[in-house]
Amino acid sequence: MNGLPYYKAYPRDFIEGTVGMSFEVKCAYRVVLDLVYMQGGNLPDDARYISGLLGCSIRKWKSIRDQLVETGKLVVSGEFLTNHRAVSELETLSKLQDKQRENATGSKKNKDLDKPRQSHTEPEPDTKKEEPLRGPVAVVGKTIEAEVFAFGKGVLGKSAGGVIVNLRKACEYDDAYALELLKQAADKHEPMAWVQAAIKSVKDRPYRGVEIGANDDGPTIESRDDREWRKREAEIYRNVH
Repeated sequence: MNGLPYYKAYPRDFIEGTVGMSFEVKCAYRVVLDLVYMQGGNLPDDARYISGLLGCSIRKWKSIRDQLVETGKLVVSGEFLTNHRAVSELETLSKLQDKQRENATGSKKNKDLDKPRQSHTEPEPDTKKEEPLRGPVAVVGKTIEAEVFAFGKGVLGKSAGGVIVNLRKACEYDDAYALELLKQAADKHEPMAWVQAAIKSVKDRPYRGVEIGANDDGPTIESRDDREWRKREAEIYRNVH
């Protein structure tokens, strides 16, 4: 999602939600929320960058960061920091913008339809119906992506949009693969922790392959190249044997 130059703020929610916080943590949280929105819901978890913008030491920011994560104000998703409400607001805005574009396109088409014919010699419009899309073209794009978000929120919670976004990034936007991982997470005792561990595993990838069922802390997400290699390796093995 794209970042925003402005966003809706809820003063009462912020004040009530930060009761008990120290002055420096509360102020830092306000600025970090701005950064999250500016970054489209995913703020790089870079201590030097964030501390520089806050005007404090890296050590101080790390202490504040830990408090915000511990209280659930910030969520760590792989290499990013996010906020559940920010992700939800950004998703709502994105849907609204899509709807506005759709309405604008519809209005333009309607204006064209209202134009009267200039003469009786104008040819009749072609009434031949377009053939529906078939094959992969008919299901690509938002269909599988929407399924990932719908299923993911059913497993992880309605405010898990940011985590799902980062899971898709970790899977290199292979939504079929992301959906497979979410279905595995659904069988776990703590699905959210399992998925977050999966996202975090992308940094290391200690081996090829996904560990399914054996590791309750989460799987190792393969890179796209690794998945293709595993498929070719399995094909070679079948041909040899």
